[in-house]
Formats: sequence, structure tokens, C-alpha cells
Amino acid sequence: MNGRWRYLDAHVLFAGPVETLSALERDHPVRCIACKTTPRHAFVPLRGARTSRWARVPIPPFPIPPSGWTLQSYVVEPEDLPPRDLLRRVLRARSPLDAPLLGSLDYEARGQVDGVHGSPTPDQAIRMPDATEAEFRTQVAFERIGLLRTERASHRPRGSGVTVVILDSAPDLYRDEPAFDAGLVDVYVEWPHRLPENLAALRPLEEAEEEGCGLTERRRYRVSSSLVAGADEMAQYRAHHGVMIASLVRRIAPETNIVLVRLLNGSLGTLTGDLIEAMRWVRHLRRVPHPSGPRPLVYGSLVYNLSLGVDRSQPETVQSCVLLWAADEAARAGAVLVCAAGNLSEGRPENCLEPAAYGHFGDTLSTRTQVIPVAASSYASPERYAWFSNEAHFAAPGEDLILDCGAEVAGARYVRWSGTSFSSALVTGIMALHLSAGLPPHEAKQRLWEDARHPRSWEGVHLVQAGV
Repeated sequence: MNGRWRYLDAHVLFAGPVETLSALERDHPVRCIACKTTPRHAFVPLRGARTSRWARVPIPPFPIPPSGWTLQSYVVEPEDLPPRDLLRRVLRARSPLDAPLLGSLDYEARGQVDGVHGSPTPDQAIRMPDATEAEFRTQVAFERIGLLRTERASHRPRGSGVTVVILDSAPDLYRDEPAFDAGLVDVYVEWPHRLPENLAALRPLEEAEEEGCGLTERRRYRVSSSLVAGADEMAQYRAHHGVMIASLVRRIAPETNIVLVRLLNGSLGTLTGDLIEAMRWVRHLRRVPHPSGPRPLVYGSLVYNLSLGVDRSQPETVQSCVLLWAADEAARAGAVLVCAAGNLSEGRPENCLEPAAYGHFGDTLSTRTQVIPVAASSYASPERYAWFSNEAHFAAPGEDLILDCGAEVAGARYVRWSGTSFSSALVTGIMALHLSAGLPPHEAKQRLWEDARHPRSWEGVHLVQAGV
């Protein structure tokens, strides 16, 4: 594992029935944190004949059903009591006849972070000031997943009746409006409590350090060019990371309803507690009407794009079981979750991170069938993993993609970047096509397997195809 994974010090998460959580604070030395606020409005593009403008849609608060399960964050009151010890004390004291209760630390979930993602240089993207929309639309990545061949068919699904939810980053508002092309998303939401930058309360989890064997099985390559993005430019690209994800989904499934929730901070980080809250909250948007049509803000089949991950210490052990509960809950409700496997495999192969691991190892029946872990395939050798990619059941092009920032950034709208984040976006778009054609969510992975381009050698990857 590259670096120690971190958690919010003195905080724990518990999920369970409301009445069980109410008794928890009475019987144990914890203090429940007041419920965090949820977004009060969203932005939707109102498209005219020639231009689009953003409109603000009010969102009412959604009450939690008294009989349902919920998530609560707690502070451990005794300063000398480690949060992990409290979790063991609470969970081990419960009998099989007690109401179910799940608990974990509030881990840090990370998107692409400098130093662990790919690209022609691993720490920086490459600006493309002369790139055009045609180059973006016809790039090699779309050819390798069979999109350029499939879209020539006169009758093919285009993603209608499907909502894709992207929990990611986005640039700051400009003049109180989203600062990117309104054609890339259908609903934009600012999550009100993002993780502060450089939060001192984030502590590394003390685990036994693994000893390296000294061999480098996967190597990185570097290039030198005036177009390599600097530190300031990379900060802007990270802010547009979620918009880049949306542009890939829009290219594959143009009629999909895309909801972008700005959840990650400028370093592409968040907490699992906020991630879970956002995943659950989005489903309430089915009750919010769209200002220009009969449909609500969220409708139809639901696909989550989770281009982020929580590091694991043991690949077969579920360290963040509350996140597993949230993923299982979403899957049982009929959603498909497409998750990035991670970019931590420089030097040697690594298993995928959470939540992708829930589908890779099949932690529950629903996550086994409806959580899709996605690795990145190499640009030079499409049947092999990219040098930075963790391993997973499926792979899609993830090295040297041309990405649309949705606006001009550092003098260019398009950029070359790499990572399993973008591989996941390609699979998300393909999944939107399948669900639009009537595929049941529980058959999603089977269909990807049947259509995939299978490797000729045992160590190869199963490259997904857009054959619908």
C-alpha cells in the first residue's frame, strides 16, 4: 500500500435502526454530532435554441423515516480511548438477538491524488491547446471499447431513462453559476460540507508497514515538455475532474440524465461519512420536479460513478463496513455502482480499493452482482493493465485519454490525463446504454463479461465493449 490510510481522529460512524442509535449514546461514552445540512438548491441547464443558461431549483429537506436505517457520526468522549477500541467494545458486546448495528472509523476516501495517478508523467497532465472536439470524440479509447463501431447502427440505445450520479469534484461557482459547459450535465449540486484542506484531525492509521521486496514489476515513464501542467494548472485540473468524468459519460450515452455532485475538495478528498450521506441523499431527488418538464431531477435506472477509493490493509477484510452497508443498500434498491479500482500499483500489482473491492470479492450478494470494479488498460498494450492500475474484473482504456474540461483551463479545453477514474467513466457510460436497452441491474456484470474482449494470455485484462 502506498502510504498509510487516514481517518478522522476521535470520530466513529454507526449505521443501524434509529432506535438502536438512540440507545447507543445513552449506553456508551460517545456524543452524537448534530445532523449535517444537505443541499438547499441545485442547478439545472435550461436549453434554448442556441444557448443554455443555468436555473436554480430549490430542494426541500428530506426527513428520515423513523423505522428505517440511518447513519450517524459520533465523537468518542474519553480522550484516552482510541476510536478502534471503542468500536470493538460496542460491537463485541452485542448479542445475536440484538438489533443489527454496523460501525467503522470515518476513513478518508480519495480520488486521484498527485503522485499516484498515471499520465505520460505520473504527477501531471498534458495540456492540449490545439485539440479539437473531433479529436476528443474519435480518440483511441472510444475505438477500443467499440463505441465508434456501435454508434453507426441506425437503432441503438442512447442512455435515455437512466440517471448517472457522479460524486466528484467541480470548479468554484462563477457569478453564482456553475463554471463549465451546461451541456455536460443535467443537474449540478454543491455538497455543503466538503472536507477542509489539510485537516489536522486526519490521522494515519497505525498499521504494520509492509516490507518491499525491492523489485519493480511495473514501471513509470516520464516525458519532458512545455505542455506538462505545473502545480497551479494541476490544481485547476483536479477541480474539473468530475466534469471530465461527465464528458466521457455524455459522449457514450448522450441522452443520459447526468447528476454531478461536488463532493470532493481541492485535493480530491472526502470522508466516508459524507460519501455515504451523499449517496443516500441523491435518491430523494426523485421527488423534486424539474422546472422545465414532467420528470423529476432523478429518474429511471440509477448508476453511481465512484471514481474514488478507500485504502485497505487486508484485501479480503472489509475495513469500512459502514461504506459496505451503503453500497449494499444502493444495490438492493436497484442501483449499479461503477467504481475505480485504484492507481496504487506502481512497482507491483495491488487489489482494488473499497468500494470497488465489494464487487471484486463479493462481500454481499447485491454488491457481487451490481458493484463493478474497473481497472485501467494500457495504451500501448490494450490487453494488459496500465502500469499504475490496481487489478479488477474488468478494464477500460485509462492511459493517455483526451479529456474535456468543460471550459478553457490554462489556455486549453482539452487535456491528456490517466487513471482508473476515467476507465470507470467509460464503463459507466456503457452501463447507461445497457440499462437504457432494458437490461436488469442484477445482470449488469454478466452482460459486461459476455461482451468483453477476453485476453489471449492468463495475465491479461477483460476489456469492456459497448456492444449493445
